[in-house]
Amino acid sequence: MEIVAWVLIVLAVLAVLLAIWRLLTLRSRGSTILLRTLPASGVHGWRHGMIRYNGDDLEYFKLRSISPMADQVFTRQRLEFHEPRKMTPEEEGFMSEGLAIATLCDGGSHYELALDQHGLMALTAWIESAPHARQERIDHHRLRSRITRGQSGK
Repeated sequence: MEIVAWVLIVLAVLAVLLAIWRLLTLRSRGSTILLRTLPASGVHGWRHGMIRYNGDDLEYFKLRSISPMADQVFTRQRLEFHEPRKMTPEEEGFMSEGLAIATLCDGGSHYELALDQHGLMALTAWIESAPHARQERIDHHRLRSRITRGQSGK
């Protein structure tokens, strides 16, 4: 019985430390947003969290999660951005003033993000600055081997 109590205490301490670590690391490097998966009706489904740009990925961390990993990852090449909309009167009841709601499509999944004007501008710029999906990086070693193929010691 005493071992079970110690195990539970250790697990509780680890969970608290993980939550503190996540809060401190995200707060310094992320932007606050609200996110929900569509289709959704009324004001249901909104989740508070943080987003962080990580190269070509947009990582979403739920506020009420202690996982060290992102809860949702969006890849910039697959995202489609739709014009932001104004909040409905019901949404104004629980959201901060001045938020805009943008719709993102990631493959077949649709999401709504509520963020301030600076966050919306950053998200728009990040998505629009993505290189075209068909753009290929030049592999110089492969190109050199194709050019010099058949040339032996001349």
